[in-house]
Amino acid sequence: MAQENTSEEIDLGYLFKKTNDFFKGVIRSFFKVLDFFKKYFIIVIALIIIGFAYGYYKDSTAVETYNNELIVIPNFESVDYLYDKVEAINLKINAGDTLYMQKVLGTNFRNLRGIKIEPVVDLYNFISESREHIDIFRIISDKQDFNDYIEEFANSKYYKYHKMSVAISGDDVSEKVIDDLFKFLNTNEHLVAYKEIYQEAKEYEIKEYYNMVAQIDSMIKASATSKSRPSSVEVVTNNDQHFLIDKKMDLLEDIVKLKMEKLDYTESIKIVNAEYNLKNERFLNFSNKVKYPIYLVLLFSGFFFILYLLRTLKRYAYSN
Repeated sequence: MAQENTSEEIDLGYLFKKTNDFFKGVIRSFFKVLDFFKKYFIIVIALIIIGFAYGYYKDSTAVETYNNELIVIPNFESVDYLYDKVEAINLKINAGDTLYMQKVLGTNFRNLRGIKIEPVVDLYNFISESREHIDIFRIISDKQDFNDYIEEFANSKYYKYHKMSVAISGDDVSEKVIDDLFKFLNTNEHLVAYKEIYQEAKEYEIKEYYNMVAQIDSMIKASATSKSRPSSVEVVTNNDQHFLIDKKMDLLEDIVKLKMEKLDYTESIKIVNAEYNLKNERFLNFSNKVKYPIYLVLLFSGFFFILYLLRTLKRYAYSN
């Protein structure tokens, strides 16, 4: 028993000694750092001044890049076209193809930094649009995981809205750059021809729906007139009259949808909403006037630390 207690005391004593040595080493290193900065005080101050001056110059001449968030509707089956154009523009920006970018944006082509696009996933709205969509979704979901189906890029064409993030340098040209960008996107001859066809068809549909509403109104009116004349033959039964009223309400709802679609069809790629010049929030976003003095001091200190480390390793290597 006495031997066990002695062993425990030795272990605890060894642990306390090592802990004490560790804290002594930390304190010794702290004072070495202080001695280093005291020894090179003038050089460190000079580096801070130089770094601050260079950082001030960078801040005063830098053009900040802003994010511009857009919600768009690709009409006339133009989803693939839109995504292909966005990819092509990004590739041209990375390749530095100034001729292509001038064709897209004119004199402001250098301000465009990049474009990101993704679908606004609205699966429930897609399913509720028609019975066919319900059947399509049921067939696909039976063969594929629900989450995989939603995230699959190929299904993006089924969603009405898409989100575009356009990075532009400078806050005074954002609206001009985006306006020129969408003028370029909407000059596709094939889609321009589609636009005319869709608009004409939608106008005709609205007109025909109004004609059907007028016909239903005349039938309801005829029914009311026949009931006010007991001797006349009843043109429409009560059940038929309720059916006509329900049908009229359905037609009026359809007219609203058609008018909304007509409003959407004003452009091949239509901007629904745009938020300009949004600053990118970054973690620890220091000013250049702060960053460059820190960089220079750390670089200077790191150089001497490497020399110190090499000397220490050399002594350790040649020690017995």
